[in-house]
Formats: sequence, structure tokens, C-alpha cells
Amino acid sequence: MSDAYMSMLIDSQEKKLALLEKAIELDKEQEEIITGDEPDMGALNANINAKGALIDELDRLDDGFESLYAKVREDFIQNKDAHKEEIRTLQGLIRQITEKIAQIEAMEARSKINFENYMKQRRNSFKDNKNAVKAANTYAVNMRKMNKIDSMFVDNKK
Repeated sequence: MSDAYMSMLIDSQEKKLALLEKAIELDKEQEEIITGDEPDMGALNANINAKGALIDELDRLDDGFESLYAKVREDFIQNKDAHKEEIRTLQGLIRQITEKIAQIEAMEARSKINFENYMKQRRNSFKDNKNAVKAANTYAVNMRKMNKIDSMFVDNKK
């Protein structure tokens, strides 16, 4: 029975590793979207939603792993020698998962900085556009004043 549990734990971690690989691919895609000339906000939103679904699945896998491990922890501790190879496999998977998580965190930090820079550019662009519109309106008002002829008194007596 404990072999089946160990197999389930290993499968859970392999699935988690595969989901983390997908998350890395989505992070790369997100970075390409954000650093493009004109980022597609629809594609960015779809990317973020896909990552949200992955995170939900990862949370579900973590919860299942933790609850299963809590059930069999004592048996594995008492019978380390019988499960030595499975434990080594599980430790290797956990090490890979930890590396992937660190990679994802670094990519997320870069994406955040890139997105903040993009938003700063957009704000400056809007500010520049607002100043240009204001200057154009001021110019138009001034030009109307220059072409305006003040009323004159004309003497029609002859």
C-alpha cells in the first residue's frame, strides 16, 4: 500500500514540474508581449488568465500532496530503507521544482519591471498629448484674437 502512495506522491510532483514548465513558457510569452513595440493588452490579459489557471492547479496539487504525505509520513520515516529509491526520486523532483520556482520568480520580477516601464511610457505619452492639445487650444484662441477686428465707428454723414 505504501508503494502506491509513494507512486502517487511522485506523480503529483511530476505533474507539478510539468505545470511549472508551462508557467515558464507563459512567462516568456508575457515578456515578449510587454517588451513588444505596441503590447497587445488582450493577449496579455489572456496570458495572465492562463497563468492564474495554472496557479490554481498547482495549489490543488500542493494540497493533495500535503494531505497524502501527512497520511503516510510515519510509514515512510519508519521504513526509509524500503523506499530509498522512491525517496531519492522525490527529493530530485523537489529540487527541480525549487529551481523552476526560483526561475519563475526571477522572470516575474523582470516582467513587473518591464510592465512598470511600459506604463510609465504610456503616462508620459498621455501627458505629452495632453500638453500638445493644450498648446494647440491656446494657439487657436490666440489666433482667433489676432484675426478679430474690433468694432469700428464709421461715420456715414456726408
